Amino acid sequence: MINSQSKPLVAVSSVRLRPSIVGLFVILVVPIFTAMLWFTYKTNDSMTRSNAKDLMERFRFEAATNTQNLLNPIANMVTTAATLGSKQPQFYRNDQAWDYLKDILSYNETTSSVYVGFEDGSFRQLARTHATMRIQDQAVPKDSALAYRSLDRSAHQTGIDAFTFKNLEGKVVGDIQMAATYDPRQRDWYKAAAINKEVTIAAPYVFASTGLPGITVAAPFYADGNILGVVAADITLDNLSKFLSERVVSPRALSLIVDNQDKVIAYSNLKEPSKRTNGKIDLKHVGALESDLPALAMIQQSKAENKDNFTFVHPNTGEEYAASFSSFASDRSKKWQVLIVAPLDDFAGPLKENNKRLLIFGSLAIVLQVLFIYFLSRLIAKPLERLEKKVNDVRELVEVQQGEVIQSPIREIASLSRAVDTLDHAVRSFAAFVPIALVRHLIESDKQLELGGKSRFLTMMFCDVEAFSTLAESSPSQDLLARISAYLEVVTLAVNDEQGTIDKFIGDAAVAFWGAPAELPDHAWRACAAAIRIRDKMAELNEMWRAQGQEPLQIRIGIHCDSVTVGNIGSKHRMSYTVMGDAVNVTSRLEGVNKDYGTQICVSQAIFREVGERLVLRPIDVVTVKGRRNNLEIHELLGVIDANQAGAESTASQAVKEQCRITKLAYQAYTNKNWPLAIQHYQALLATNPDDHLAANMLQRCTLAQN
Repeated sequence: MINSQSKPLVAVSSVRLRPSIVGLFVILVVPIFTAMLWFTYKTNDSMTRSNAKDLMERFRFEAATNTQNLLNPIANMVTTAATLGSKQPQFYRNDQAWDYLKDILSYNETTSSVYVGFEDGSFRQLARTHATMRIQDQAVPKDSALAYRSLDRSAHQTGIDAFTFKNLEGKVVGDIQMAATYDPRQRDWYKAAAINKEVTIAAPYVFASTGLPGITVAAPFYADGNILGVVAADITLDNLSKFLSERVVSPRALSLIVDNQDKVIAYSNLKEPSKRTNGKIDLKHVGALESDLPALAMIQQSKAENKDNFTFVHPNTGEEYAASFSSFASDRSKKWQVLIVAPLDDFAGPLKENNKRLLIFGSLAIVLQVLFIYFLSRLIAKPLERLEKKVNDVRELVEVQQGEVIQSPIREIASLSRAVDTLDHAVRSFAAFVPIALVRHLIESDKQLELGGKSRFLTMMFCDVEAFSTLAESSPSQDLLARISAYLEVVTLAVNDEQGTIDKFIGDAAVAFWGAPAELPDHAWRACAAAIRIRDKMAELNEMWRAQGQEPLQIRIGIHCDSVTVGNIGSKHRMSYTVMGDAVNVTSRLEGVNKDYGTQICVSQAIFREVGERLVLRPIDVVTVKGRRNNLEIHELLGVIDANQAGAESTASQAVKEQCRITKLAYQAYTNKNWPLAIQHYQALLATNPDDHLAANMLQRCTLAQN
């Protein structure tokens, strides 16, 4: 019994020696380093802002210029082509014009097609193609590189819209012909060029032949003051966006071209292309983009003093950005602007590298100093830390490697090390003879042992080897000792894993209980789980012994739960922590009952009531226990219903569950003395499993009762 008066506990400080020495050094050095780093950072930050402002100011003009430079050469070539059409009115109606159009198309990779629309409705076009492209809703040939389109509505022609596809070598690889429905004179690019009477950039629209969104640069050509046609070149919005993505001011910068309604014409983020809806382009509004930076920049522009170049802070992330706006005219009627947003961190460049080097070298210097202090403190602190761990291992009875000797040049620490080694040996020797749970309880509670006990509801388990006397007579003593030790090791580990207490070993028998000294709310379940572990591990051992030509050890287990007296019995010179009471005798009897019925794990009705819903049990019989007036209903434990839910190692198979179901039917007929039905069910069990000893035993009993 544990004495109710405990020793006062000594307060344990949470401050450790070696970290304290190192920490004191860090407290003295780190503030100085931090102040230096802060000063350097502020200086570099000021330089970064100035650098970013200069770069954005310069790039603000370059962005609009670059974009204009993309359109201007195309516009110049279209204008030149229109001039040629005015001087040679029949030039574009002849096949020699194809080479000229090809030269215009190859001049700039962003140009997707070049074409001429005539005032009589005729049309000629040269367009780039690729394998996944569709023209007039038809797939182009796989090897096609260029599409030659000819639509002739002159007086002597029928108006056939014909496409001829050629590869890179100029070889024809396919063609498409259809009735002409396309009329260039009805297209916006033709009308705008004819009205403005100069080079014009049409608003974004869906190209009729390819279905791709883009813009058109067009210029009219005349003869004798009358319009003859319009020369035009297409630039897809994807190409325009790709152009922006290749000319960003910094790695994380975003560039956009927006119209006067804040809709996105082109975007450097190629993941957000323009979409087509019902044959029309659905240009995204700046506020509908995945990134909210462009919209935030436009909102902040109205508040900034310099509306062309300013900085702002993202309200959610706190990161600072630089923004610039540059306007340019796509033609007389369209005012577009280029918007650029870039994080200030992108402009830090060498300054950030300088800060990084300063941080690295400064930190390295501190680390070296800390290591020097650390190794100086190690001389004293390291042996003490190892001694502390060893004492904790002794207190928690953790398995450690034997033979470790903690040495120190300091006399007091060396003496303390020898004392801890003596304590370790004494406690572990004590734990080998006393239930380990009791030893842990005594160490944790810091209380003294005394004689006495108290009543508690516990679960007990008896485990024994079948026919041990016969085995002892036929086996060499050393071999028998090794095998019995292996079997008892299995029992000990299973009981410890399920937080049980080994009471004693009586020869080949082991006695264990659950629920003392520490209380366990699920002690009945843990005892059954331990029994299943023992059964399964012994099956593995037996398989190994059979392979070695040795006889297996068949074990029998009995489990019962009831109120018993648990505590220390004996004398003040020699005590034993154990359980006493009628329930102990019942548990022993349950272990012996296995022999009568051919079972392996026998549990009482009390176990069935406690955890029967979690176990796979089948009824055995009602037995009489010597010294008890009431009979005892017993069950055979075969497994658990759900290992995942219960925490066991394996779930009983469906065949075992079916075996239990049929046994219950047989037992019900047996208790009702319906011998024919009982015999039928037990015979069914044997037909499925001829090694079912319980079924064979009960079949014999039913047959004798019937006769």
